[in-house]
Amino acid sequence: MTDPRQDLLTQLAPVLDLVAELPLAECRDADEAARLAARLESTMPAQGELAQAIGRSLREGIAAGWLCDRGEPSARFSRVAKADPRTRDLSIDVVDLEGPALRHRHPRGEVTLGFAIDPTAEGSRFDGHPPGWVVMPAGSVHTPTVTGPRMALLYFLPDGAVEWNPAD
Repeated sequence: MTDPRQDLLTQLAPVLDLVAELPLAECRDADEAARLAARLESTMPAQGELAQAIGRSLREGIAAGWLCDRGEPSARFSRVAKADPRTRDLSIDVVDLEGPALRHRHPRGEVTLGFAIDPTAEGSRFDGHPPGWVVMPAGSVHTPTVTGPRMALLYFLPDGAVEWNPAD
């Protein structure tokens, strides 16, 4: 029997390579974040075969209960891997979200690849963005919010850097 987390990590290898190449530390505003998200989309389209296979794996893991096995009903989450050399120094987490989650700061930026939990549903938005790539600039603060149908959010943090409930 194979370990589903390891299988997911193997599947994510090309994504880790792309995200690790981004100059997130230099990304300081929404315009630059949008350019980086567009760069990801042009290289690995969210509607492309690889991204959609990852979305299926996330949905299957959530349904099986090994992924997003902690938290409240509206915000279930789990860590796939800590930041280390095999993950290109990116932490990898998944959130199954409906509504708002915990406010946090991204000291080194954040990259999210979002998927509607129900791929036939329309209208899912993560912080106003449709399913797909979202980049948050270094130093940015937000309360991640899904409107419309639930989403699975796969997110990558350089060095696992995050500050929960920052004062400002």
